[in-house]
Amino acid sequence: MRDEDPGGGQRVASAWDDDRVIGDQEILVALHRAAGRSRLVSPGEESPWEYEIRDIRAVPGGIDMALVHRDGVGARMVVPLPSSGGSQPWLYADPDDADDWVGQLLIWVDEEVYTAGLRAGRTRVDTDDASYVELTSYGWRVSDPAEHERLLNFGTPQGRLEP
Repeated sequence: MRDEDPGGGQRVASAWDDDRVIGDQEILVALHRAAGRSRLVSPGEESPWEYEIRDIRAVPGGIDMALVHRDGVGARMVVPLPSSGGSQPWLYADPDDADDWVGQLLIWVDEEVYTAGLRAGRTRVDTDDASYVELTSYGWRVSDPAEHERLLNFGTPQGRLEP
């Protein structure tokens, strides 16, 4: 079950508790715990896809973070928090807690990075000091307009495929 909590956050049904709210601050703390170590395709093995999450910043309605590939290529992304009401296409199941929410986000980011998401082929929004990947219901927006339209047809606004 997922619904809005008037105090911000996301109300979830858990196997362990009655309905509880995952707060934005809990998510930020969980992401900080998970960041700072390399994300690997196969833990214990070097990989050309290894990357790190760095420079996590709370911004209104979201989390702004840097993703840096082992060869120095990187991008930033802004992830909407539950209280923002924004789409969270990485959630493939209702999260039990903030660590689960972050875990699902990191699996989604892993899939994007491991499919060359930090390289050419993804749409970027450049600001004065950074380059941001653009989030969509299917992942990070691809630069090819026809492919983007094709991929949009596979996801719902929440990013989940309809049965």
